[in-house]
Formats: sequence, C-alpha cells, structure tokens
Amino acid sequence: MSILTKILSRLSKPEPPAGPPNFAHLSEIPDPTLIPLLDRPGIDESALTQDQCDWRREGMVIKRGFIPNDITAPYLERRLCLREISEQAHKSGWTTPTPYEHVAELRAVSLYPPLMQLMQDLIGEPMMLHLNLTGFVSTERNWHQDDYLNPDFVNSWYTAVWIALGDIHEGAGPFQYIPGSHRWPLLRQKRVKSFMPPEERDRRSPEGYAIWPKLSEKFVVPAIEAEIAARGVAPQKFLASRGDVLVWHGRLMHRGSLATSQNFWRPALIAHYSGTKHRPDMKKRATDENGQPYALFGHPLRPNG
Repeated sequence: MSILTKILSRLSKPEPPAGPPNFAHLSEIPDPTLIPLLDRPGIDESALTQDQCDWRREGMVIKRGFIPNDITAPYLERRLCLREISEQAHKSGWTTPTPYEHVAELRAVSLYPPLMQLMQDLIGEPMMLHLNLTGFVSTERNWHQDDYLNPDFVNSWYTAVWIALGDIHEGAGPFQYIPGSHRWPLLRQKRVKSFMPPEERDRRSPEGYAIWPKLSEKFVVPAIEAEIAARGVAPQKFLASRGDVLVWHGRLMHRGSLATSQNFWRPALIAHYSGTKHRPDMKKRATDENGQPYALFGHPLRPNG
C-alpha cells in the first residue's frame, strides 16, 4: 500500500457509528494512481473525445441507435425458446449470471466490436465480459455502485452497459442514475460487510451465489439516499428505443426503478465488463470470432421459472 493510499484511507475512515452507518462509513476515496486515467484529477481534457468528456463529467455515455437490429435480432429470436418453458421464463430470462457462455447470439450483442472499442476508449484497456442480466423486467435493484461488488484491486477498471432491445415505456421501471456520482467516494465491500453479522456475510443462494449485496441493502440504501439528499442531486432516467445504449461507470449510483404496472415489459440486456489487465481472479478466458474476450466460469444455463 502506497503512502498516499494510507493517508487517504485514514482521512476517509470515520469513527464507528453508534447507529446505522452513513455513506462515509461505507466508502473510501481510492488512490488516484490506481484508477483509470479519465478518473484522475488534473488531466489535460483538450485532447479528449466528446464521449470521454461525457464519461469524465457525468460517469456515463449514451449512444442512440448504436447497435443495429441485425445484431440484436438473432438474440431476440434465440431468447424465444424461453417462452416454450413458461411465460415467467420468457419474462425473467436466465438466472445464470454468465449465459453468454452458452448463447452465441448473446455474445454477439454483448461483444459488439464498436461497443468494445468505445469501452476501451473510456477505460484505457481492452475490456472483458463477465456478467449478463437477461430479464425483460426491471431488476428493481435499489441504489448502488457496481464496483463495491468487486475486489478492491479492480478500482473502477470496470463498466456496465444497458442495451435496449425494444422501446422502453416509462412505466416499465427504467434505469435511473445520479449524474456525476462516479466522483463520490467508492463503496467498499469490506466496509459494508463489517456492519453485517457473519451468517449474513457468508450466506449463499440455493444455486451457490453470494447474497450479501441483497441482505446489506437494509442499511446501504438508506445511507445512499441520505447522501443523494445531502448533495441535492436529482436522479435521471434512461428512456430508450431499440438499439440505444447507456454505458456507465463502476462508481455511478444507479438503480432499476419500480415498474408502475406489470403490463409493461422492459426488453433490455445488461452486460458487465472489467479491464483485462485488472482481473487476475478471472484467469480462465476465451474470445469470440472477432477476438473479443469473455471470462469462463462453467455455470450451467438455467432459465428463471
């Protein structure tokens, strides 16, 4: 650990709370020498592209009509097999966190070369796919940053992408985000877990996946809501049409808002990526026909319902 990191850690570590933790208790300021270049203070912005400027200022980039229909159509056709299982499966997608390992049409969308190049331009190194969420309804996952789900060493060498596979109605629970919140301190997994009893920290789903993020929402979400209120920043929503893409920073505060009616579906695909040089914990990898990398875990393909 560098001297600067030790100083920042001391400065950002408040006294333990008497009651529920606040945002400062759950977060810290990362060492600026360990984060991507566009996140560092004092860089020359004159040579940046518009996308890079948006990323640096807002923590997200929106690209309208970015992915052509001929790229998404085979995936939508492949996904219809879930309807043969049940309407619930068609609505909720696969529970497997890495369905791309089994569904080539899903890889073609998630690893679309212009998208991969865009993320490389934002982060500064080639990116690797390692997670998909395939439901056609809102995740209803409340306010969070993605990067606290990672080991500390990832340090925002990370992106996520929201891809519209149809027109998104406002009542379907659209993606919401807090512009500029990627510049806030970073929630840290170790700090969040320090406020949880061991049985909750270690609990897993029947499929074997860690569920501490869901269990910790009872104190993480109120802490974030209080921070949003204190900073006086209004949430924004992403209303999209088919082919539109939103790329967001690993530290951007975001959520899947609640749907106002079960009659509205939200046809979309979510994909998460990390820098290829910053995931020593994901050693087993493959590439698609375009040479784009994805992590291998060996999870079986399971429909939801």
